[in-house]
Amino acid sequence: MTRRLAIAVSAVALAAAAQEFDSAAVSTLMVPMRDGVKLSTDVYRPGRNGQPVDGKFPVLLVRTPYNKTGSRADGEYLARRGFVVAAQDCRGRFASEGEFYAFVNEGKDGYDAIEWAAAQPWSNGKVGTLGGSYLAWDQYHAAMYRPPHLEAMFAVVGGANFYQEFGYPGGTLNLGWPAWLLGTARTSQQAERNPAIAEPLAAVMKDPGPWLREEPRKRGEIFREFPAHRRMYEDLYGHPNLDSYWKQRGFYTTGYYREMKDVPMLFLTGWYDYFGPGSIGSFAALSRIQKTTKKLIVGPWPHGVGGRECGDAWFGDSAGFDIRATMAAWFGQWLRGDPPPAGTEPVRIFRMGGGDGARTASGKLNHGGEWRTAAAWPPPAASPVRYHLQAGGGLGTQAPAGTAAPSSFVFDPANPVPTIGGRYALGAVTPLCAQDQVCSPKILGCSDSKPLKERPDVLSFSTPPLESPVEATGTIRAKLWISSDAEDTDFTAKLVDVYPSGYALSLTDGQIRARFRKSFERPAPLKPGKVYEVTIDLGPTSNLFATGHKIRVDISSSNFPRFESQTRKARNAVYHDARRPSCIELPVIR
Repeated sequence: MTRRLAIAVSAVALAAAAQEFDSAAVSTLMVPMRDGVKLSTDVYRPGRNGQPVDGKFPVLLVRTPYNKTGSRADGEYLARRGFVVAAQDCRGRFASEGEFYAFVNEGKDGYDAIEWAAAQPWSNGKVGTLGGSYLAWDQYHAAMYRPPHLEAMFAVVGGANFYQEFGYPGGTLNLGWPAWLLGTARTSQQAERNPAIAEPLAAVMKDPGPWLREEPRKRGEIFREFPAHRRMYEDLYGHPNLDSYWKQRGFYTTGYYREMKDVPMLFLTGWYDYFGPGSIGSFAALSRIQKTTKKLIVGPWPHGVGGRECGDAWFGDSAGFDIRATMAAWFGQWLRGDPPPAGTEPVRIFRMGGGDGARTASGKLNHGGEWRTAAAWPPPAASPVRYHLQAGGGLGTQAPAGTAAPSSFVFDPANPVPTIGGRYALGAVTPLCAQDQVCSPKILGCSDSKPLKERPDVLSFSTPPLESPVEATGTIRAKLWISSDAEDTDFTAKLVDVYPSGYALSLTDGQIRARFRKSFERPAPLKPGKVYEVTIDLGPTSNLFATGHKIRVDISSSNFPRFESQTRKARNAVYHDARRPSCIELPVIR
C-alpha cells in the first residue's frame, strides 16, 4: 500500500470537461414501463440562456424514492457539463404511478428507464446510472437485467446483502428499518392526499424513543393507515432468517453478481456507512469476476459521504471530497471518451488516525488521517494479528496460558447498553460515527454521564499503552468463546481507539444473535451452560492506533437502539483461557 494518495488531483481537475453550457433546461415527462405504469421523470438538458441545446448527449439516470426534485442540484451541475440527466420517482412514490414496495420493483423499472433514455432524440445512446443508498441498490438491480445501453455506473453507499447490512445485521433486527418505513410512510402518496394521517408519524419522528421501546406488534399499529408500509413492516418481522424473501434480487446483490452487466463501476462509501461492507464487498467480488474497470473510494464518512468530520472527530481538510466533480470525470471518461483523471489505483482509502487529539475551533477532536492507495481489497499488505482477551481486562497478542475463570455479566432487556457512535444512528438521540464512549442524558438510554465500560453488563479489554503505532486496515472480526443460561442471547463487540487522555473513540462494532452462530438460514438454539465459539463481524475500517494509545474491545449483549434487544434476561459469559482463547482479529499493515 502506497503512503500517499494522489486521489484525483484536485476537485477542479476531476471535472473532466470544462463547463460548456450556462444553464439546464428542465422538463417533466411521464415515462411508461412495460406494464403500462408511468413514472414521473424530470429531464435536465444542457442549455444556453435557459433553452435546451440541440444535439445528442450521454444520459445519466437517477431513480429515487425520496422525490426526484432532490436531484435538481446534481441535474443542473451535470447538464452544464454536457450530460442529460433523467431524475425519476420510483414506482408509487411522489408523482409516479403504481404501488410502492421497497427495492423489489426497481430492476425491471430501471431497465425500462435506461432503454427509454437511450432512445430519446437528445441521447447519444450511452446511459450511465448514479445515486446513493437506495439509489445505488436500484442501479445494481437494473444491471442484473443487462440493459443493452447501460455503459457505466456510479454507486454511492450501496449495499449488497440487505438482511446482513440493514434488516438483521448479525441476525439482530435493526430498528433503523422500521424508522425508515416510518419516514417513507410520512412522505407517501396516502399522506399527501390526507395529511392528517401523517401527523402521528411526524410526532414519533420528533421523539422516537418511546415508539422504539414498544413491543413490535404495538409499534406496527402506527402503519394502520398505510397498507403498503404495514405489509413491509410485517414482512420484516415475518422473515427473521436469511430466507427467500431476503434473497430477492432487490435485497440480495451478492447473490446475483454473475448476472450483472459488466460495465465500469465506481463504488464510493465510508468507514461509518452501514452499507460500507456491501459497497466494499461488491467492488471486491465484481473485480474478480468481471473485466471492465472497477474503482473503490472509502473515506472517513457516514452514510452521507464527502465531509471532513464524522461524529465528534475531525479528519482534516484532505478528507473532504467533491462528489459531483468525480461523477463528471467518471462519466466523461466512459460515456464520451474524455481523458481519464490522474491516478490508476483501483482502491483509494482514507486511513484514519494520527491526529494530536486537540479540539478544533469547531469543537471536534482532531483524529486526523491520510489517503492511501492499494492494488486490491483486502489490501495485500495487511495480515491478521490476534489480540487475545485476558483475565482481568487485558488485551494482547500473546495467547492465554493455563486456566482462568470466565468473565460474566447479566443482560437485562429493561436496561440495554445505549448506542453511542458507529454506523447506525436515529437522529440526535443516538450520535453517529466516532464518539467518546461516555453516556450523556441527551443520548437515548443513558441515565447518567458515566463511561459505558463502567456498566456491569459491559466487559472491557485493553492493551497497555502502545510502544509503537499499529495500523489496521481491513475487516475486523471477534472470535469469542461464550455460554449463556438462555437458549438464545446476543453478543456484541466494539473496537475502540483510546487516547492517552482517556477519550475512547469508537471505530466499528458488530453483533451476533447466538442462534445464528452457524447459519443465518438455519438457526439453532443454545444449550444453557454449554460453551460455544461465535464469530462477530465488525465490518471494515482503517485506523492508526498511535504510540501511547490503547486498543480496546468492549463486549456486551445489547446496543439499543441500533438493534432490537432480546426480551428475556440472561447471564452470559465470555471465556479467555488456553483452551478457549477469545480474541479480536485485526488486519495489521506491516
